[in-house]
Amino acid sequence: MEEDNDEVPEIRTIAIPLKDSQEDEVIEINCSELPDGAEVLSILEAEEAKLSYWIEVALEYFRQDRVQPFMEILEAAGTRAGLEYDGVKQDQMRALDILAAYWMTQGYRERAKDKKQDFFSKATVLFNTADKIAMYEWSHLTVRAWFYLFERDKSTNKYELADQQFNYVVKTYPQNVLPLIGKAVIAFNKKDYKTAIFYFRKAIRQRRYSIADLRVGIGYCFAKMGLVDKSKLAFERALELEPDNVSAMCGLGIILLNTLEQDNLKIAVNLFGRAYHAQPDQPVALVHLANHFFFKGEVERAWQLSWHAASNDCDSIKAEAFYQMGRCRHTQGQYDGAYKYYYQARQANNQEHTLAHYGLGQMYIHRNEIEEAIKCFEVVHQRLPHNTDTMKILGSLYAHVQLADPARTNEARQKGRDVLAKYLNIEAEDCEACIDLAQLLESTDSKKSLELYERAIDLLEAFEQIPPQPEMLNNVGALHMSMKQFDKAEHYFKKAKESLEEQLSSEAAQFSDRRAAPERSHLLTIRYNLARCLEHLCRTSEAEQMYKDIISECPGYTDGYLRLGCIARDRHQVYEASLSFKQGVQFDQSSPVVWTLIGNLHYAKNEWMPAQKKFEFILSKIYNNKTPDPYSLVALGNVWIEQLLNPSRKKEDEKKYMDRALQMYQKALKLEPKNMYAANGIGCVLAYKRNWNDARDVFSQVRESTSEFYDVWMNIAHVFMEREQWMSAVQMYSSAMKKFRKENDAMLLHYLAKAYYRANMLSEAKEALERAMLDQLDNTQLKFNYAIVLKKSAKEILRGHKMTSQQVNTAISDLTFAEKIFQYISKNDDRQASHTGMRISRTACSEEAKNCRDLLTQAKHKLAAAQTQDEEERRLIEKQEKEKIALKNKLMEEARAREEAEKKRIEDAKNLRLSFIEMTKDVLRLPEIVEEKRRGGGGRKRRNDDGDEFVNDSSDAGNYDGEEGGEDGERRERRKKDKAAKKASRKKRERRDSDGGSDSNRRDEKKRKRKEEKARKLEEKLSAKQSAKIKSRAFLSSSESSDDDKPKPAADSSDEEEDERPPVNEFDSPDSNAGSDEEMAAAKKKKKKAVVDSDEGSDNSDDDRPIIGASDEDDDDKPAAGGASSGSDSDVPKEKVVESDSD
Repeated sequence: MEEDNDEVPEIRTIAIPLKDSQEDEVIEINCSELPDGAEVLSILEAEEAKLSYWIEVALEYFRQDRVQPFMEILEAAGTRAGLEYDGVKQDQMRALDILAAYWMTQGYRERAKDKKQDFFSKATVLFNTADKIAMYEWSHLTVRAWFYLFERDKSTNKYELADQQFNYVVKTYPQNVLPLIGKAVIAFNKKDYKTAIFYFRKAIRQRRYSIADLRVGIGYCFAKMGLVDKSKLAFERALELEPDNVSAMCGLGIILLNTLEQDNLKIAVNLFGRAYHAQPDQPVALVHLANHFFFKGEVERAWQLSWHAASNDCDSIKAEAFYQMGRCRHTQGQYDGAYKYYYQARQANNQEHTLAHYGLGQMYIHRNEIEEAIKCFEVVHQRLPHNTDTMKILGSLYAHVQLADPARTNEARQKGRDVLAKYLNIEAEDCEACIDLAQLLESTDSKKSLELYERAIDLLEAFEQIPPQPEMLNNVGALHMSMKQFDKAEHYFKKAKESLEEQLSSEAAQFSDRRAAPERSHLLTIRYNLARCLEHLCRTSEAEQMYKDIISECPGYTDGYLRLGCIARDRHQVYEASLSFKQGVQFDQSSPVVWTLIGNLHYAKNEWMPAQKKFEFILSKIYNNKTPDPYSLVALGNVWIEQLLNPSRKKEDEKKYMDRALQMYQKALKLEPKNMYAANGIGCVLAYKRNWNDARDVFSQVRESTSEFYDVWMNIAHVFMEREQWMSAVQMYSSAMKKFRKENDAMLLHYLAKAYYRANMLSEAKEALERAMLDQLDNTQLKFNYAIVLKKSAKEILRGHKMTSQQVNTAISDLTFAEKIFQYISKNDDRQASHTGMRISRTACSEEAKNCRDLLTQAKHKLAAAQTQDEEERRLIEKQEKEKIALKNKLMEEARAREEAEKKRIEDAKNLRLSFIEMTKDVLRLPEIVEEKRRGGGGRKRRNDDGDEFVNDSSDAGNYDGEEGGEDGERRERRKKDKAAKKASRKKRERRDSDGGSDSNRRDEKKRKRKEEKARKLEEKLSAKQSAKIKSRAFLSSSESSDDDKPKPAADSSDEEEDERPPVNEFDSPDSNAGSDEEMAAAKKKKKKAVVDSDEGSDNSDDDRPIIGASDEDDDDKPAAGGASSGSDSDVPKEKVVESDSD
């Protein structure tokens, strides 16, 4: 049998030395079976044990979770322990730090603020006492730095103090891990996660064994940095090291929850459950379990878990717990409780909890506090800009909120447009959002609003299978009517009317009177809108009947009376219109619209006093002078302005009228700073005061703000007229006429004619007045002004020094017509000539008619003179025409003569060219004749080296310089002639081509002339050759040439022949390059060297020397091939070397 080798576990004991013992006797305390604390305390006190033993025993009790003995022993050690030994100061500081650390931990775990503060105060006292013993001890500084972290006092720089102390400890005692962990915690709280990971890893490397909490810290750092995979690995590693680590369970559970995968959700819930069983007060586990049970429908259990989680000190966890509690109460319909918890959740974490704002906003909507709800959802939208639910709710709130300040309301509407437009870009098929945005765009973008309404209708019919509501159809019709699409508006109004009538006729509507009442009211509104649309379609009879039907069904429908009155007013039935307006007053005496229409009716009839009373009644009775109506103020100002145009006004009242009008306009402008009618009225008052510059500035500002205001254009033009800027006024009137399409407006044409008249543009003024009279034939003022223009135009004609009979006749016609107009006006009453408050005097018209008759008399006298002048001008013009024709004929004859002379000159030049060509024909053919003769001696050996010719002969060779000189000169002369002949031939050919060529006779004549010229030249050249037969000779022997590859020149035959040679530099003279290289090459090809036989050393003259291989006929042709006389030096002479045939 094998012996049992199992070791007995060692029993750990604490040995306390006995007092006054001589043999080092001790009392051993078994750590596994610690006695009662009082017993151990009595032993320590009886034996007067050193303080270090007290500390060791206390720590053992603490390790075994026996806190009461631990506290009793440490608290008694300060006064009862033995302190008489070396190192007691170190033990005293250690005891104080241990006890302070205990209170520090208790304070950290305590949730009640008062108790927490008490615990921290005790720890502070103990730390201060330890500071007096050894302030810079590394262990003391480490614990004290952790105490700073536990306090979490954000109002002071505790984190900085702790960091400084940790840095000191790390430098003095680098092996200590606690300072590294502390620095990691500080970096984590400062959101410096990379630094925190660095210190956590350093702490792990310095420990002999790994700590799971450090892995958890690394996992949280990675999670904050967004490195979820690494964070997950850290938490899993922590759980491997310590399976019951609650923090690791919670961290891993949160990561798995965020994956939103079903399997991971189950694992996460299990982890939270394990964490809850391991530590029931763990707030993170409680919050997530509460969220889990909320979605399972166990709302009350979720609320209890959240309530327990809310009792911790972490603000973020507390906010989440309050949010869960509020959500539970929200689901249960307890909105007051939900509002309370949502509010606490928002306040718990410095309003950082976003979902708390969302829930609180919902509660504000329920409490009808829309403005506060908007604030909450704005925070959510700012933090979650892509959350579509928030966009939709916030846009809907913006669309329906009504704030006290209209400017803020408009701002909210604009925000709603932006938010809903952004939402529809994401969720384009949300019909509710389409409707909300369409309502917001009704006043700013009718076209876009209409598109959204139509899209909403299509979505309802396509996806929801729901017919559109009558209200929506009515809005679509109203938008079409605002866009002047009246046919489509009528269609939608009828469709809305039919839909609502169908709903009212259903059984459900019949049994629901409460619901039917508002729908009947909506039906009246739709019918009214349809009638308004019919008015725009010029179907006023149908519209009138509909208004009457509406009034009969609902007598209190005031708008029906008003529209009937407006229809009668537009028909110029003033009395019927007044009756309709008064009926509307009976049902609504406080309506400013009714009184405004009545006042305008009086105003149109020039009844200033009744109109003034109606507008003053609106301001005093209806608005009680508190918030006056801007329209009434402007209307009153207009009344006072009209008083200034009254012909019967008093001069002294003008200032009063202008001041009152200015006062009304200023009040209206103060209420509405952008009221263009009030600003235009102020400009009119300034114009009446003749402050033209100020008035023009005001009118210009109004036109810059809106260019669609016709009156301000006219007023600017009137100011130009008053400042005598006629052309500027003409331009302004014309621009207004084109812009507002008033080409046929009589009043505007009248103003334009006046501007033309002032600018002395009488024909344009006449035309404008004629167009104006086409529209208003009975306007006496137009007729009078037209007669004035005719009269002035005639006077301008008659004043001229030169006038035609036609102009005089036109003036007579204008004067006659003007005289008739003046005569007509003078015979009628002044009432017929009253327009715009102005009257035309009959006496003045009579005087004008008399002036016209006087001018007619003068015109008749001037007519004869004009006719005589016209006759003289006619004769003068005829005479000038005849002279012009004669001169033209003369010039044509001269041109024809020049043309014939030129043709004759060209023809002579052509004939001359042909004759010249005929004379030079044989000369051009001479090189060919020489070539044939040279081919006859083709049996001879020929060698060409650098232009020299070598001929073998039986006799010695000789060089005949005299003959070569003659040949070169002859060649140069021939080349010159050839060039001249070619040039003349080319010119003649060009002229011939231009003239169309020549006939056969001309060609025969040319041939004949060439033959004659050739014969003549041959005779001349033959005599020249015979006279120059003696030639100088120079030869090279065959023996000399065999020694040297190059031929050497022989000795000159005589000094005379040497003198006859041209100098060397003569070959390089400019004359030698008279022809081009191509011409030289062509000449070399055409030339053939003459073959000469001579006897060696012959001194005879060349007259008797025969030419080998040549006949007498050839001698006749030789000069042409050989060249000219020896006097020419234009070309370099070629050496001719004659060799003997005997070789």
